Amino acid sequence: MNQRRRIFFAIFGVYHLIILIFVIYIESNKEDFGILSQLYSRISLMKYGAVLGIILFLVDFVWSWLDNKNSQKEHDTLRHENNTLKAKVYDLQQPGTPKESPATGNK
Repeated sequence: MNQRRRIFFAIFGVYHLIILIFVIYIESNKEDFGILSQLYSRISLMKYGAVLGIILFLVDFVWSWLDNKNSQKEHDTLRHENNTLKAKVYDLQQPGTPKESPATGNK
């Protein structure tokens, strides 16, 4: 995993940790009406937080898809190169009579 991917997952993890701490805080103060009314007045910030979560999820999805696509292209390229090398070896063995192996020798 490259450094950019680690940084992205660190940001994604911190985002989820903040959400967990926020939910635990709200749950522990659910009887306090003042905190709940304050939370209701800042509901737009929660929408931005949710949009940020969706954006992070989409970035991860697209990044994984592109990584998979690039690895598939690399795999196909390597397979083509392998087949080309096999064909060259086959062509080298074809002309004239088959060569005797050194193990059997010529007598």
